[in-house]
Amino acid sequence: MRKGEEKRREMLVVAERLFCLKGYDATSIQDILDVLHISKGGFYHYFASKEALLESIFLTRAEHAAALAEASVVATAAPMDRLNGVLAFFMPLRKDDKAFMAMLLPLMERQEGQALRLCYQQTLEAAFRPLLEREIDAACAAGILQPPIQEPAPLILHLMSKCWLDAALHILASAKKGQEHNPAALLGILDQYRRAVEVLLDAPFGSVEVVDLKEWSALAEILLRRMRLPMQG
Repeated sequence: MRKGEEKRREMLVVAERLFCLKGYDATSIQDILDVLHISKGGFYHYFASKEALLESIFLTRAEHAAALAEASVVATAAPMDRLNGVLAFFMPLRKDDKAFMAMLLPLMERQEGQALRLCYQQTLEAAFRPLLEREIDAACAAGILQPPIQEPAPLILHLMSKCWLDAALHILASAKKGQEHNPAALLGILDQYRRAVEVLLDAPFGSVEVVDLKEWSALAEILLRRMRLPMQG
């Protein structure tokens, strides 16, 4: 890795850590510079703004998630297990995502945060589209799927984006109201979109298993606790 690429990567790592620790709004560019011991000119050489920096973090996270999905399915033979594995890693609501999602969720309800949310959504969809297309083609070749539409992958990824966004907004609304976690509500969201994907793929009923509900529920409880507490300074 060249020196410039290494410095840029270091800036992304430091910025994401600070965003998750203090909150996006509470973290200034100067905070990032102080940790890295670089000048503002050094920062703006790589990023036009703090928003551009966060968008680059989105891309890094999406590419990493896609790489994890690729690695997880490489030894899996069953076509639907492989497809489900890709969809599972696409959903950014796993325990490993708790700090990042606790930072991102408060941004999603604000008007200026909508553009950032859309950027993250589109970045994830672009990173996972080749993987999902490959697994859909393999399942079709095996005679398991017969999609009624051509190129269903983009629509399925968009539906799955809606799924995790609806779940995230439900968690956010619960946190604002001081409510406890409601597993039945998450299950309803999950089942709605899971069944929609099965219809789009003409897949056997119950064959699409997007996420582990227990993991979603555990993450929801963690996020609710985190969002009720002030960010660490």
